[in-house]
Amino acid sequence: MRWLGMALLLLAASVQSQQPQRTQEIRFGTVRITYDTLVSTRRLKGDIVEVEVRGGRGLPVQLESPDQYFMMTCAQMKATLAPNEQRQLTVQSAEAYGAVNFRYNRPQPLSRLNGTARRVLYDGTKRTVTFEGDVSLDGEDEYYIMRWRENERIVVYLEEETQRVEAQSKVRDGVPIGTMTIEPKRRQP
Repeated sequence: MRWLGMALLLLAASVQSQQPQRTQEIRFGTVRITYDTLVSTRRLKGDIVEVEVRGGRGLPVQLESPDQYFMMTCAQMKATLAPNEQRQLTVQSAEAYGAVNFRYNRPQPLSRLNGTARRVLYDGTKRTVTFEGDVSLDGEDEYYIMRWRENERIVVYLEEETQRVEAQSKVRDGVPIGTMTIEPKRRQP
């Protein structure tokens, strides 16, 4: 009988732990932010909005901006949204911390990025994304496939015909250890 009671208790605990955790969501036009805890939200001059959010255990913050071709997940984020030429709110800047994953996928001209870092800064005005701390990045454009590993900092200039990148390698015992691999794509005749 005692074993039956223990089995029921364990079953109840496992069912409770399998229930989906709740996330919250904010939408600004096509921009979507999913989070666990809303730290602050402020309306600045004009239609500019500043949002700070955090994720929870197993629930990262997720920022999606399909009109700007990117998505990122992280533990904590502070983002500023401002109206574009069509008066729709878009991400003007975002600062993300804690196991950040950033994906960018622009179809024409082709530009894809998939990178991880401890901190990512997105600047919509300058059209750049900066990866900082233990950076790993894969990129692709019309002509090349590129990989960066063991870098401390990488800046990618978005919205250009081909990808332009500035990378700063990690240094171990005074020796740079970062790598960059570039492979040309095969052209179809």
